[in-house]
Amino acid sequence: MIVRRIKSFALLIFAATFLGTGCVRKVTVPEDLPVGPDISTDELINRIDTYADITTFSAQGDVYFRNYFTSKAAKAEEYPEASQLIRLQRPENIRLRVTAPVIGKQIADMVSDGRKFRLAIYYPGDKRRFVHGSNLKQLQRMEAEDIKETENKELAEAGGLVNMRPQHITDAFLIKPTTENDRMLVFREEVRQTEPDTRPGKKNRRVDKRYYVLYVLERDDAGKVELRRKFWFDRTLSGTPLVRQQIFENGIGRLGSDVTYFDWFASPDSRRVLPGRVLIDRRNDGYSIVLTLKKSSVEINAKLPNTTFVLENKEQLEEIDLDAPRKAKPPRPSN
Repeated sequence: MIVRRIKSFALLIFAATFLGTGCVRKVTVPEDLPVGPDISTDELINRIDTYADITTFSAQGDVYFRNYFTSKAAKAEEYPEASQLIRLQRPENIRLRVTAPVIGKQIADMVSDGRKFRLAIYYPGDKRRFVHGSNLKQLQRMEAEDIKETENKELAEAGGLVNMRPQHITDAFLIKPTTENDRMLVFREEVRQTEPDTRPGKKNRRVDKRYYVLYVLERDDAGKVELRRKFWFDRTLSGTPLVRQQIFENGIGRLGSDVTYFDWFASPDSRRVLPGRVLIDRRNDGYSIVLTLKKSSVEINAKLPNTTFVLENKEQLEEIDLDAPRKAKPPRPSN
């Protein structure tokens, strides 16, 4: 009893000391945004695994690119917005056609079967090329320093876009299930972050937001566990939608794709929701791409012709083989 009284007396003295000095003041803190109802881990997993039912996906819309490796003074090069027609088929088939909306000319056409890809560049005239190579050939990645030092003019002008691979798009749209094999491990946590307030009329303010983050890990043959993906669900938005997917490269834990999803809407079959706009940021590869979908054009699980994913160099464009050995860089002079 005596000890308890001593503690209470000490607290009173502590409070009186600080309250009596007049040093207490009100400060601005980030607004803590309210969150929706709790959602179980199983429900979050089910939301991701639902996308495995999508076997084919088709849509029209817009697309634009940013090139980081050719930028200067912290400014990226942003290409004009263009129109796109996309066709996807699980597991990794893709057809992406890009046209200029004003002049009506076809800019590029790309196909891939998940192993090899082909890219025909038709416009502008001085850039006409037929580029092909392996999707997964990591040894051919171009780093920022490689771009600066290369003697190949075409690669230097392409910058980070030379690292663009079709699976970067298919992985963002054809979301893989969390249970691809029995080596997968899944857990979740709640993450709290302070971010700029994007609500109308709230410019220059900051808010505290909370997310459910679903971690997908995989155990290799040696028993080593590695992070494969992270899914972010925004608890402060209605329905707690998936707003972000981070994809990590096997073996090295390097962030590959940082995918942000916006403007969700009900799919034509009403079995799931789909993003109306997708940002695929590959900062380590030197580029990002944004695809906006025309919602009325979206088709799910429609039968696609066998020729959908076939692209031949019919116009006899100059070919660039990204799998061809590159000239080794001379050793840097020692100091």
